[in-house]
Amino acid sequence: MRGRGGYPTRDRVGRGMLVVVAAGIALAGGQRVGAQEMAGDGEVTVLTLQDALRRAAEHNPRYRQEVNRMDLAEPQRREALGRFLPDLSVSYVTGHSFSRQTSAFDIFGNPLPNPEVRTVTRSSSSQSASMGIQLFDGGSRFHQLGQTRAQARVDRLSASRELNTILAEVQRQYLVAQRQQAALEVEMELLAARERDVELSTSLFELASIGRSDLLATELDLEAQRLSVNTARANFQKGLLALRLAIGDPALESFDVEQRQPEPFDPASLDVNGLVTLALQESPRVGAANAALAVSRAALNSQRAERWPSLSLSADIGGSAVGNERTAMFDFIPDGGSGGLGLSVSIPVFSRFTTSRAIAAADVDLRNAGETLRQTELELEEQIRARYVDLEAAWASLRERTRRLEIATERLGIVQEEYRLATKSIEDLRSAIREEASALRDALDQRFEFAGALLGLYEAAGIVGQEAGIDTSLDRN
Repeated sequence: MRGRGGYPTRDRVGRGMLVVVAAGIALAGGQRVGAQEMAGDGEVTVLTLQDALRRAAEHNPRYRQEVNRMDLAEPQRREALGRFLPDLSVSYVTGHSFSRQTSAFDIFGNPLPNPEVRTVTRSSSSQSASMGIQLFDGGSRFHQLGQTRAQARVDRLSASRELNTILAEVQRQYLVAQRQQAALEVEMELLAARERDVELSTSLFELASIGRSDLLATELDLEAQRLSVNTARANFQKGLLALRLAIGDPALESFDVEQRQPEPFDPASLDVNGLVTLALQESPRVGAANAALAVSRAALNSQRAERWPSLSLSADIGGSAVGNERTAMFDFIPDGGSGGLGLSVSIPVFSRFTTSRAIAAADVDLRNAGETLRQTELELEEQIRARYVDLEAAWASLRERTRRLEIATERLGIVQEEYRLATKSIEDLRSAIREEASALRDALDQRFEFAGALLGLYEAAGIVGQEAGIDTSLDRN
């Protein structure tokens, strides 16, 4: 009976699966499932986490929108620099007109018939060039330039923050796919174990050691496990589709994920205080809040500059020509000319308190931006420490579930042997099988729960890309 799938073999399988879960390697000994079954005999790309994150950084539509908005930074900077340059305009006008008068007026305004009606034509050309430059405006242009640069940094850091969020979502979906893949392999291993149970029960039934109802009970467990395999396979397929959507690469078609599972570790090895300090310095959220503070400060200084006098210089030159018929049309060098040079000073004396209101509003915005920065730092520290607590809880739960799996696997081996010797009932065996399967699933799930908690910690700190070896910092100036 041992040669036909006896329980010592099943016990070794259970213990082998325990070792696999504890070590974080493939549960099925390297045999891939799921994606290959979907693709048939076609080529399947094994997508690593690094490759998935790089593809997302290049193709994700949400991130591409943020990058596209950054293209406005250079035109806005040139516009701010252009305020220091003179305005220059050139105009040229030429034309042709005619008139035909059939009556005239005497000195008293009475209409008189025109004895000789003629058509009078004339032409004209004029051209001019003007230049104006502001010599002094209280430093408003410098403050506007600083505001533009700070706003460009806000946009870049916002894009970096969006990329951090997107990479976290991609990694989360990658972990989900790995989890569903491992769950499918577990269910297939359990299916193989249930098939061996049916084989053994059939042998015992043939020897009249058990009744027909016990044999049917093992067959019911086998059918239920087949249903679990089908459900796990469908979940894995949907997980791959969700991962493809999160990446956003249209060229990514048939692919699979690595079978290497995440390696849990004791969170005590992490320096949470150092992580908080690093996040306060490197997090795109804090950087964007700092840049927004600089924007508000430049806006306030720009409003204050409105109280200063302004000094501007202007110059113009031009010429015109008028002639009969078409003689003056398209005349680019007219005989007549004029020009001038002007210097103007504007002193704001009273603006009906509009300037004071604008300065007060900008000052409130600056103070609120400072409070926003402080709130962002407080929230960031709270999130990191809370995620660290979640990580510690996940680690403790993983250790407990691993111990539960060890006990359930050992108990199942004992019950299987006792069932073979007819000292345990079929219900005892089924209960032990369910407990071991539940413990195996729980241990696997908790392994990925730990990985998800670690990812949440990195996401809160804004270092998902750095931890994965991808630079999400588009601006560190």
